[in-house]
Amino acid sequence: MKIILSPSQMQECDERTINEIGIPSLVLMERAALKVAEAVETYYPDAKKFAVVCGPGNNGGDGVAVARILHLKGKEARCFVIGDEEKYTNQLAKEIEIAKNYGLKIETKIDKDPFDCCDVAIDAMFGIGLKRGLSGDYEKAAKLINECAKATVAVDIPSGFDANCGKLLGNTGIKADLTVSFAYMKKGLILGDCKAAAGRIIIADVGIYAVNSCQYDSLVEKDIISEIIPRPVDANKGTCGKLLVIAGSESIYGACYLSAKAALTTGVGLVKIYTHKNNIASIQQNLPEAMYVGYDTYDGAELSKHIKWADAILIGPGLGTDDIAEKIMSQVLLEVSVPLVIDADGINLISKEPIKTLFKEAAVKVDITITPHLKEMERLTGILVSEINYNMEKVAKDFATDYKCIVVLKNHTSIVTDEGKASFIISGNEALATPGSGDVLAGTIASLIVQKACKNTTTCVAAATYMHGLAGTKASEEMGIRKVLASDIIDYLPRL
Repeated sequence: MKIILSPSQMQECDERTINEIGIPSLVLMERAALKVAEAVETYYPDAKKFAVVCGPGNNGGDGVAVARILHLKGKEARCFVIGDEEKYTNQLAKEIEIAKNYGLKIETKIDKDPFDCCDVAIDAMFGIGLKRGLSGDYEKAAKLINECAKATVAVDIPSGFDANCGKLLGNTGIKADLTVSFAYMKKGLILGDCKAAAGRIIIADVGIYAVNSCQYDSLVEKDIISEIIPRPVDANKGTCGKLLVIAGSESIYGACYLSAKAALTTGVGLVKIYTHKNNIASIQQNLPEAMYVGYDTYDGAELSKHIKWADAILIGPGLGTDDIAEKIMSQVLLEVSVPLVIDADGINLISKEPIKTLFKEAAVKVDITITPHLKEMERLTGILVSEINYNMEKVAKDFATDYKCIVVLKNHTSIVTDEGKASFIISGNEALATPGSGDVLAGTIASLIVQKACKNTTTCVAAATYMHGLAGTKASEEMGIRKVLASDIIDYLPRL
């Protein structure tokens, strides 16, 4: 896993490198520009004409240096610096002076022609400190780049977006094909509107490093799979965990099938499916490895026996929210003494009182993981989806802290958090937007938890979420984005 930073954290690292380590700001700017130029040559090797648009700050200084480097390599690089000259930073002014000394013309007026003619446009208008939307010449430049450029490279972050949450700050933002960001991933690059606008993201080492003693949030990468503990040679199905899956309802059986199959596929020892009796005949032949208990009325004594049997419980996929479902959920929360994963309808149930109070009380006793998408989080918190979308980290952390649980807030970037740090997961792609994908995730999470597959429950949850996303991505690479079914995600899990 690698660290991921907010804009303020990145600025602290930058200032420490300059003021404490002693590397001049202009040296860092030159390093950044070299990395951008290298990336441009790598990804656009045939490009000969460039239009570089620079703003009044240090991001603009990076851009001028990039234009100079390309110019000295024999490329046709037109460099535009827009904005009030009196607001230029000292570093930008110095880069302009150096560029002119090397014979590079600095232009200040934007029109359509340079973007129609160039092979690559380079956006260096604003970096991670932007607080307001683009306007005036900046907005004009962004529109021309988006409309005319054959390819666009953004320096550090596409201009127009909040680097903390990825929100488009005004009406227009740069749509990049490639973003070269420096030192560490910035949260805004993979959140909100910016994730689609950033294109391919490269993180370039320019000599700025975080302080090891500080606690930072994490960007989960493939190395988390290595944290899954190997199964002991003397393992048996009893020692590999007994998972109770409480899922499905009178007319819905696919969810319990998918979650149980995902759990079995990822190594759980025993799975018992507690579901409406109508479902058993439909899935038993396709999943003979599971055990089945059917009900058609609420039977608390019978349910209690199965709760006591389990080493972990998954509840919610396809369960419904009727009176029987409410009674089942309430009893589980009252009696549970093992880790609990709550998904789908289970989340809708705990959104209502008095079950919400029972949930809060249970979370003090055992590890509880919830897996809401944004609409389910809206029901849980009362915060609108439109607000959650740009405040995912805060909403997830606040809920995890208030309710002493682990939250998997699902979106195109998912966030896993307990009462401490957050893990950002970007292993998935659009292929996960398929019915049953969430059921597969819930089963995978429950499976790793019941196996105690990692050093702690939170790591199990993050590993499972990463694996689920990567399995969907791998499936889509072979099958195509639109063809991936939830069952395909399950089939790809073992390949990881």
